Amino acid sequence: MNTRPFSWMICASAFLAFMVLCPLRCAAQSQSPLTDLRGQVIDENGQPVPRVEVDLRFGSGSSQTIYTDTVGRFQLRTASISQVHLSLSKPGFFRIEDRVLDLAPGVTEISLTLNHETEVKEQLEVQSEPVQIDPDTTSHQESLVQHEIVNVPVPSSHDLQQSLRTIPQVLADASGRLHVAGGRQGQTEVLLDGFEINDPASGNFTSKVDVDAVRTVTIETGGYGAQYAHASAGILALDTQSGDDRWRFGVTNFIPDVSLQQGLHLGNWYPRLSTSGPLRKGKAWFSDALSIQRNFVLVSELPIGQNIDTIWSGDNLLRGQMNLTSRNVLQGSFLFNGSTDPRRGLGVFSPLSTTSNFKSRRYFVSVKDQIWVGRTLIDVGAAVDTGGTDSNPQGTLPFVVTPSSASGNYFQSYSQHSRRLQLVGNLTTGALELYGTHTVSAGWNADGVDFTQTASRTGIDYQRSDTSLSDRATFSNRDGSSGPAAFRMANTQFGGYAQDLWRPWKPIVFSVGVRADWDRLIHESVFQPRIAMNWVPAGDGRMKFTLAWGKHYQPLYLTVFGLASDQQRTDQFYNPPPTPCMPPAACPTPTTAGPPVVSSFSAPLPELQQPRSYNTTAEWQERFFESTFLGASFLLRESRDGFAWETQPAKTLPCMPATVCNSLLLQNNRQDRYISGEVWVRHSFGDKAQIEVDYTRSRASSNEVLDPNLAVLFLAPQQPGPLLWDAPHRVVSSGWTPIPLWGLLLSEFFEYRTGFPFSVLDDQRQLVGAPNRLRFPNYFSLNLGLEKRFLFRGHEWAVRVTGVNISGHANPDSVVNIIGAPNYLAFAGGQRRAFTVRVRLVTGP
Repeated sequence: MNTRPFSWMICASAFLAFMVLCPLRCAAQSQSPLTDLRGQVIDENGQPVPRVEVDLRFGSGSSQTIYTDTVGRFQLRTASISQVHLSLSKPGFFRIEDRVLDLAPGVTEISLTLNHETEVKEQLEVQSEPVQIDPDTTSHQESLVQHEIVNVPVPSSHDLQQSLRTIPQVLADASGRLHVAGGRQGQTEVLLDGFEINDPASGNFTSKVDVDAVRTVTIETGGYGAQYAHASAGILALDTQSGDDRWRFGVTNFIPDVSLQQGLHLGNWYPRLSTSGPLRKGKAWFSDALSIQRNFVLVSELPIGQNIDTIWSGDNLLRGQMNLTSRNVLQGSFLFNGSTDPRRGLGVFSPLSTTSNFKSRRYFVSVKDQIWVGRTLIDVGAAVDTGGTDSNPQGTLPFVVTPSSASGNYFQSYSQHSRRLQLVGNLTTGALELYGTHTVSAGWNADGVDFTQTASRTGIDYQRSDTSLSDRATFSNRDGSSGPAAFRMANTQFGGYAQDLWRPWKPIVFSVGVRADWDRLIHESVFQPRIAMNWVPAGDGRMKFTLAWGKHYQPLYLTVFGLASDQQRTDQFYNPPPTPCMPPAACPTPTTAGPPVVSSFSAPLPELQQPRSYNTTAEWQERFFESTFLGASFLLRESRDGFAWETQPAKTLPCMPATVCNSLLLQNNRQDRYISGEVWVRHSFGDKAQIEVDYTRSRASSNEVLDPNLAVLFLAPQQPGPLLWDAPHRVVSSGWTPIPLWGLLLSEFFEYRTGFPFSVLDDQRQLVGAPNRLRFPNYFSLNLGLEKRFLFRGHEWAVRVTGVNISGHANPDSVVNIIGAPNYLAFAGGQRRAFTVRVRLVTGP
C-alpha cells in the first residue's frame, strides 16, 4: 500500500493548523499585558554574582528555575501575574528563601543581595545546598565551601591541602603530593582568585594559603572551557575573602600542644589569626589571614637526642577590593610563604646525619581590574610570583646507603630561584539572541618564566647488606671539573581562546570553544578544539546529562629541561666479595665490575613537540526530593607526546676513555592514560547536617613510567606500568550532624583505597622485574570529631577534639624495597592513631 499521499496530507494539515492557530495565539497574547521582571544579584560588596539559581513560584502552583548571567542579571517574561515567590541559592552563599514580590504589568526591576557564607552568632541565615545542577555548566565539578572546610575532621585542620583530600578526585600519593583526576602535579592548573600559582619552575602545588581565607575550592576534571591555559588534567581554583562592611576577627589554635613522648616537649602549634573589614564602608574592604605552623616530629625508632625535628613555617594572605564605580572593581592581593626545616628528611630509615637544612620563601602579588559595560564583563590583570629554596647537608662526610638505612651526610646542596610574570585578559558577554541565546567569551594570557639553579654534589656509596661496596656514584660537570654547576633557563608562553555557550532551545546547551598556545622553547603552536553538550530533559532542571570532549595543552616546566644543563653522574659498580663480609672485620678490597658508566641528560629542543591530552567525559546528575543528589561520571584522559628521559644505546666512545656512555635523551614518546568511573550520593538533613559518599574505580598508567634523575638513576630502558599514585578502588565519605548530647557536633571523614604501587630494586639500585609491580597494603582511615560551642566573655568559641585514624589501622608510606636487605618488604611510617584539639573564636559579641 502506498502511504505517501497520506504523509503529504498529514504534513499539509499540520501546516494549515500552524498558520491558523499561531496568529490567534499571538493575538490572544497581544491582548494580555505582559509582566517583565528584570533582576540583578550582587554580593555584600556590590559585585555581581553569576550562575545563581533563581527559583520562581507562582500563585497557580507552577514554578520556573532560571540562572543569573555573567553580570548577575536574570529576566522573566510571562503573562500578567500579580505576585511571585523568589528563592535564590548558590554554593558558598547564604540562601534567600521565599521572598514575596508584588508585580505590576510592564517592567519591574529589582536588586537582590546574596551574602557569602560566614559564621554568625544569631544562626538566622540558611546555607545554600552544597550541590547545584546548573544547565550551563558542562564541566565535572566538585567543590568545598567554607563551612565544609571547617567541619570535616582532617589530621591537620590548618593545612588546606589536607582538606583538599576530602574531594573524591583529589588524591595524595605516598609522599603527600596531590594529584587531580589521576594526573601528574604539573598537569593541574592551580588558581588563586583567577591567577595561576603553580610553582613557576616545576608546576607543583607548593603554595600555602590559610584555610580561614578560603571561601570556596572548586575542582574541574573534565568538560571545562577553553579559558584555562595550563590545565591538561584539571583545574583547582581557590576563591578567597576580600572583607565586607562588618569587622570580623578570628583566632584559632593559639594554645600550643605539649608532647610527653620521651620527655616533656613543646609540641605542634598552629596559631591562625584573621581580620577583615571596611577601609571605607560601601566602597573599599580588606582581609588578612596569617598562619604560623610549628611541626614537632619525633621518630621513636631513632636514638634519643637525634630523633627530633622542629619545622617552622608560615603564610600570610592580604587581599583588598575597591569599587571605583558601581561597574568598576579593582582587586589586589599579596601572598607570602616561608619555611625552615633544619633536619629535612628525618625518618625511620634516614638518621639525623643524613638530613639537610632546608629553607624556602615565596612572594605572590596580583592586581585585577573588572569592568561591566552593559551586560559584558571585561577583566584584565597582572601577577608576579617569585621565590626560592636552599638546601644544605649537615656536613661533608661520605653519604652511604645500605639496603635498609643510610649514614654519613647527604650528597647534595643546592639553591634554586624561580619567577613568573603573568598577564591575563578576558571578555564575557551577556545573553545574545540568534537562533537561541549565546554567551560569548574570549581572552588571552602571556607568561614569562625564569629559573636558576646552583648545585654541588659529593658522592654516594651504595653498600650491600654485608657492608661490601656495590656501587660508587660521583658527580662532575660536563667538562670533567668537580665544582658547582649553575645554569639559568627562561621561557615565554602566549595563549588565546574564544568560546560560545549556545542554548538553541531550553533542554539543550552546547559549549564550543577553541584555544591556541605557543611556547618559545619549542617554537610550536597547539590548536585545541573543545566541545560539550548538556541535556536537561525535565523542565524543573532536576536532571542533567553531559557529554564533552576536548584537546588540552600540557605546559612545559623548566625543571625538566634543567637536567640537560646540570652535572653528569659516573657509576663504578663492584663485584660482590668471594665470601660475605663479617663486620666488624673489614671487607676485602672490592673488584670493579666493568668500566665506569657515565650518565648525562640532553634535550634536543628543536626536535621536541608540545605535549597534549585528549579528555572525554560523560556525566549524569539528578536531584531527588529536596536535598538528595545522585550522580555518575566517566572520564578518559589520554596524554600524547609527553616528555620522558629515554636511555640511548650504550657506546664506549666518545664519552671518556675506558668508560661506558649512558646518554638519556628527552623524547616525546610518553603516553599516560587515566580512566575512571565515579558514583556518588549527597544528602543534606536540613541546614546543620549532611553526608556524602563517593566511590571511584580508576586506573592511572603510562607506557613510560620511569622518571630518572641524578639522585635516582635506572640503567634500563623505559617500561610500562601503573603510576605511583594509581589507586584502582577508592571510597571517600564525609559528613556532620548535631547530636542530642550537650549540643555537640559530630563530624566524620572516611577513606579507603587500594595501596599505592612501588618498584623492587637490587643492591645496585637497579630495577628487578617490571616497575611498580608491588603495592603497599590497602589504606583505611576513619577520623571522628566532636565539637562544642560555648560563650566566654561575650564571645562564641568552639572546641573540637578529633580522633585521627581512630581504628589504628597501619597505613605505611615507606618500604624497604631492596632485595637482599634483612628487613626486605618491611613497611613503616604513615599516620598512626592520634588525637588533636582545635580551639577557635567563632564570632564576636
